[in-house]
Amino acid sequence: MKIVRELAKMIDHSILQPTHTDEDLLKQCEVALKYYVASVCVKPYAVKMAVEKLRGSSVKVGCVIGFPHA
Repeated sequence: MKIVRELAKMIDHSILQPTHTDEDLLKQCEVALKYYVASVCVKPYAVKMAVEKLRGSSVKVGCVIGFPHA
């Protein structure tokens, strides 16, 4: 199990599906917490919500700008 956690710390969990709702975002943040991934990557509007959901954990939050149209 230790190796799985070490590998998970190298994964960025992307939550960028255009059809995702806020509820989907929160569910995917739970997945990130469950598997101890390094970070989640969200759309700019969702940064605050993701930060609040992941507060107190080691999962970091990042966002994309202009994706996928840039």
